[in-house]
Amino acid sequence: MGRKSRSARRSREAPAAEDSKSSASAGQPSKPVSAISRELADFLVEFSIVLHKRSMYPPGHPHLQDSATRFVRRLNALLGVRDAVTLGVARHRLLIESVTTDPNNALLRDLAHRLHRHRIASIQLTRGATTLEIEGLLEALSSDPQRGEGPVGKRLDRVGPWTHIGLRPAGYDKLKLRASGAEAERQSGESKPLKDSWIELAQLALASEGSATSSQEADPLVLADAIGRKSGEVTYERVVLGYLARVAEEIAQQSGAGQDQLARRISKLIGALDQDTLRRLLEASSDGAEQRKFVLNASQVLAADAVLEVVQAAAQASNQTISHNLLRLLHKLAHHAEEGPVDIRAEADGALRTNVARLVGDWELEDPNPTVYTAILEGMVRRSSAEFSALKLQIGSDPEILIKMALELDCLGPPVYAAIEELVARRELVRLADILDHGPQTPAAGQLWKYLTTPERLARELAATPLNEDAVAILVERIGSDAAESLLDRLATAADRSTRAAVMKQLIALGPVVSPVAMRWLPGSPWYVQRNILFLLGRLGTWPEGFSPEAYVTNSDPRVRREAIKLMLESAGHRKRGILLGVRDADEGIVTLALTFALESCPPEALPAIRRIAADPKRPTESRVPAIKCLARSRTTETLEVLRDLVIPRRRWLGRRLAAKSPELLAALAALATYWRDDPTASEALSRAQHHSDVDIRAAAGPPVP
Repeated sequence: MGRKSRSARRSREAPAAEDSKSSASAGQPSKPVSAISRELADFLVEFSIVLHKRSMYPPGHPHLQDSATRFVRRLNALLGVRDAVTLGVARHRLLIESVTTDPNNALLRDLAHRLHRHRIASIQLTRGATTLEIEGLLEALSSDPQRGEGPVGKRLDRVGPWTHIGLRPAGYDKLKLRASGAEAERQSGESKPLKDSWIELAQLALASEGSATSSQEADPLVLADAIGRKSGEVTYERVVLGYLARVAEEIAQQSGAGQDQLARRISKLIGALDQDTLRRLLEASSDGAEQRKFVLNASQVLAADAVLEVVQAAAQASNQTISHNLLRLLHKLAHHAEEGPVDIRAEADGALRTNVARLVGDWELEDPNPTVYTAILEGMVRRSSAEFSALKLQIGSDPEILIKMALELDCLGPPVYAAIEELVARRELVRLADILDHGPQTPAAGQLWKYLTTPERLARELAATPLNEDAVAILVERIGSDAAESLLDRLATAADRSTRAAVMKQLIALGPVVSPVAMRWLPGSPWYVQRNILFLLGRLGTWPEGFSPEAYVTNSDPRVRREAIKLMLESAGHRKRGILLGVRDADEGIVTLALTFALESCPPEALPAIRRIAADPKRPTESRVPAIKCLARSRTTETLEVLRDLVIPRRRWLGRRLAAKSPELLAALAALATYWRDDPTASEALSRAQHHSDVDIRAAAGPPVP
């Protein structure tokens, strides 16, 4: 019996390996490799939030130091179990520990987009990073790449230096892809040798390896080992994939002995790469079209077993499904193409490449399995970190059922936490809370509540659009005072009134514990943040120790002054000062507010300003009428003269005559009739009004004195 192909051996060994894996996992379930760990997700969310705050607040704001300190603590906790963490950057997603983030996550997508705009390919943070280094990194990355000094990736020589932070710019300056095809002929005047791409790939792989082997004659197994050790940086993998694609394209376009030798080398190289490394190389492609083009070219030029390696890796990288039965058929075709009878090798090879091309073209090759059975198979093999489909791979059950079983049995494990994440990703947190509330209250329920209700989870829920108020209320109630920071952060960034109202409602529900946290947001914040915080303090009914709103009554924005004066007016100890400042303010709304409180208790020091308001015909009625009522209660001689002049104003040439009907006239008449009815100074004005033809004027003046 001849030598069996590698692909055929893998086909027969796969079931045994799966059985072994399932047996091992039965005793001790392992965390799904496709899901980003909680500690890494929390770190990335914290990274996104701290950069967002850096771009929002002015330099020197105390809140910036707090957020930087919190980020350093999160980083140190992450590096407590590892020496370094490396973050790869793409346009809409990040790569961390061989796992890509969900591009639909608003916070992580914003972080990726920010780093991408700064032309950063990767960030490496090593243990021992100081607060000073982190401050420098945050300051550089929070700047606008379109202004000032430009993207950080283009000026790395002018930032830092940082001992524990490494930045790699987008693109490898020393590893430039040479032009190919017609473009190369235009640049050099001659066609490019086909082996150049292989030589450049070898040079890239063996760089810093200290190998004395000629790049042209490098062993593919050595190159595969070198690529596997360096794999993990998105930019490096993208360059490697570019070389592999060029080699495959060049072989497909030309023929000859040299091309056959090159095809054997590249096939051997791809066959030696482990499946995870090959998948990462394909995931590094800039888009699906580039990936599909490489796979199609590879399917036509590589050896049969190498073709299957590429197809399986491409399916994993693009979250496509290849049923188990179809995969076995392709393995059999590959075996017959390599080691079958001579008369059927060519036919098997052609069938393999044709079917792979159809499969990759639209991933819709006809499946001979029954529809239901095909759906089960697809559910078992599809991998999706964003939807935690590893849960279906392990149990094939609805996440709600799994959580209910865990509560009944008081037993937790990675599949249960994956079920939690799947429901949260589907925005069914309210349904999840209902399950935990009404299920058996075992210790497992407490652990799941603790896992679910974290400030980081609340921050992600607050960032979702539209805002789920019920879900936010559940998290805030469970988290308690630790939720204040996330709520205040969202209150400061919310653009629509409904979101601000919902967040304010939750802050008020937390009670006085919010006040000390809210105080840190006041100094140096934009006007709308200061207004909202002052409003919140008023609704809470308590002020933090040492706080006085008088510091904000001189603010240039009347909306901030109004909330500050309102706080003073609602405080018995500050009301007198609030009235004095309010009646002298330039904003009529603030003046009216102060006069409303002065009706109950008006300090004598405020009367001169109130008399000026009452007598000024240019002031609005909303201010003059309460001013008149305040003056009436003072019962001073100066007030009597002001009221008389309002009722029968002085005229230059003619005698006094009753003023035209207005709210001011009616208020002044009512004041004279109430407090100065028997005074001779007021009698003339009241007499004229009592005999007026207008019923309202007569009613305000009251009946004549008998």
